[in-house]
Amino acid sequence: MVAIAREQENESEMINWFVAIGGVLTDAYSVEYRIYDISGGLPGTQVFPVTEGEYETVTTGEGHFSTGSYYAYDNTAVTGWTPTVTQTVGTHRIEWRWKALVTSPFQCGTEDFEVLISSVGSSGDTYISIQDLRDEGLLEADYSDTIILTSIELWQAMIERITRQWFTPRTLVLSVDGTNCDTLHFGVPIIEIEYLRLNNSTTDLNTDYYRVYNGSSYPDDRRNPRIKLRSLSEYSDIYTAPASSRSMIFRKGRQNQEIKGTFGFVESDGQPPKPIQRALTKLVIEKLVNRAYTPPNTPHPFMPPIVGGTMIIEKTDGHSREFSDNRKMGYRRPLGFDGITFDPEILDIIRHYRAPIGIASPAHPSIS
Repeated sequence: MVAIAREQENESEMINWFVAIGGVLTDAYSVEYRIYDISGGLPGTQVFPVTEGEYETVTTGEGHFSTGSYYAYDNTAVTGWTPTVTQTVGTHRIEWRWKALVTSPFQCGTEDFEVLISSVGSSGDTYISIQDLRDEGLLEADYSDTIILTSIELWQAMIERITRQWFTPRTLVLSVDGTNCDTLHFGVPIIEIEYLRLNNSTTDLNTDYYRVYNGSSYPDDRRNPRIKLRSLSEYSDIYTAPASSRSMIFRKGRQNQEIKGTFGFVESDGQPPKPIQRALTKLVIEKLVNRAYTPPNTPHPFMPPIVGGTMIIEKTDGHSREFSDNRKMGYRRPLGFDGITFDPEILDIIRHYRAPIGIASPAHPSIS
């Protein structure tokens, strides 16, 4: 799915539309579009143009970038359509309509895309921005925007891989296995659930029949995110779900439970946690500075000795040194970060945000 960040200008290769007649790209008589915010579900709210029911035309001008090829362009702003800084994060839908001839009726098509949190100077979904690194002292004369952005994306991907988490909202449709119990556990925190379709059902389960455990209120369940079905003794309806001992269950099966929702370990404002931003900032600076000033094929200038501990004994006459055991000091590097950094602050932050161990709930006692 195409993604665009708040305050990121749309370009012709991102949110676009193509008109073909007989399999050949052909200019249409009229091409128009409008955009809806459907993050809260259909039918959504029109966000562009701001007047309900209106369309923006891209039949000619900048929005028409090649034969039969069009993209979401804002003619008033004279720029590609750009989500505002306050635009809702999540799934949006662009509705296109076009006429092949002046006498033809309108034909319509839609495409969904994601709006992500703004990150100035980045590709749109990084946890820190280029400016954040500039503020830490990385000058443009020494490090270009391209070098900094590449490093941010590289080490952010490494942090996500090692923590088994991501730290921005992502809207996903998941098909997961039922386990014959009333609870589904998730490795990544739940921000919100758009719908739950139980046991191969094609209809959405009424939200009264389940509870979502996330970080929206106390207690903070981001480290134990789950969906739990409610007892049918309180809500009894034979048409909504199968029951056993008057309890609904996620019946055992392969990818027979469908959930659409927004997931990610974020704070209440939708931003990445500050410690994660700090860890990424420190890691990027460490790697960029070392790359800039370390000659090829030379030892890392800032790496401690292999033992890596704090020196606790030194005898100058005997030229003897003794280091503490890093494992006893609590600074042993996780296997995922072996060889990457010795910075104990970075390692402690990463350890703190690692995803919970994957677990499965026991089957309902009455199910064999």
